[in-house]
Amino acid sequence: MAEAPAWAVEARDEAAAALEALPALTGTEEEWRFTPPADLGMNGDGATGGSATGTVELPATAGRSARLAFIDGAPAPAEVAELPDGVIVSELGEALAAHEDLVRDRLYSLAGFDDRPGALNAASWDAGTFVYVPRGVEVDLPVETVLTATGAEGRVFGRTLVIVEEGAKATVIDRYLSPDLDGAVHASTVVELLVADGGELEHVSYIGWGRGVRHQATIRAAAAKDARVRSVNVTLGGDVVRVEPTMHCRGSGADARALGLYFATGSQHFEHRVVSRHEAPQAYSNLLYKGAIQDTAHTVFFGNLVVPPGAPGTDAYQTNRNLILNEGARADTIPFLEIETAEVKCSHAGAVGQVDDEHLFYLMSRGVPKLEAKHQIVYGFFQEVLDEISFEELRDELADAARAKVR
Repeated sequence: MAEAPAWAVEARDEAAAALEALPALTGTEEEWRFTPPADLGMNGDGATGGSATGTVELPATAGRSARLAFIDGAPAPAEVAELPDGVIVSELGEALAAHEDLVRDRLYSLAGFDDRPGALNAASWDAGTFVYVPRGVEVDLPVETVLTATGAEGRVFGRTLVIVEEGAKATVIDRYLSPDLDGAVHASTVVELLVADGGELEHVSYIGWGRGVRHQATIRAAAAKDARVRSVNVTLGGDVVRVEPTMHCRGSGADARALGLYFATGSQHFEHRVVSRHEAPQAYSNLLYKGAIQDTAHTVFFGNLVVPPGAPGTDAYQTNRNLILNEGARADTIPFLEIETAEVKCSHAGAVGQVDDEHLFYLMSRGVPKLEAKHQIVYGFFQEVLDEISFEELRDELADAARAKVR
């Protein structure tokens, strides 16, 4: 990473001071009662590193406008195709100085230093990606970042900043990968997505870690007037994963969607805390998360629609559905609403159910083997979320990865 300018050094020092001043997390806090903060290294302990039992191959760059990759935080050679005029894809560390006019006021604007996950990441990140799309420009192919862990380092930090200007359009993928590790690696990532008036952004986060990785992920998106933001989170890997997407509707006509699927197996523990905040009237949001749980795995979903007095005309929805594949698997779903104004349309729903035996019998009676029948049921369950991913190649890859976990 290039030498940081003075303002960036000051911000990192401020984050470190905030981290030191914040009280240690104990797990008795309401927002931490399902996932012990020590499991994610929130107090700076528990990461041992360890050797890998395999390797990770970086995905092919075909069908990408650019790919940046980081191995244990260190950058690998970037691969960037010809980009439209004015589009910037670079390491975030390089952009601090090279594009200070674009970065300085936006970095940390959505995810700052006011809690331990935010302060820890802001004080420590090394792997980072910066994407800028100027006014009226469309980037046809996705920009992708890959963050990998080998176990050589006990902690891995990543940060992404995406700015889509007025009337612009882009797709950005954050992919997190590792082989299975025989020690504990703690990963901390923060993604900030800022979309100006009439802009459109699709962001896909794919958490595909191997065993041994524990990941705290923060995603913050802000949609201005008539902007469209679609954040799709796919959580399949890692021992303990806690994902916190928050969508901010900051202009009338904004359309912000947080969509996710998760499939926990073995003893995996996944928690998703998904929030939509309406900060302007006449905006739309939709939180849709679906999860499958197998073996002795445990998942938690907490969803919240927040509508303050200044946001009449809000149209907001929240749905979480969970599919239990065997006895012993567990899912907790906690839908929540904070409505402080009239003239809104808001709803929330959460459900936990099991595979329909009649459906399974119907498929098997028509010659479909039991495992393949379960594959079909799980795929059908997830399809509503998968169909929201624009790029067919990525959609098919993630569907195959989810199906491969069925036993």
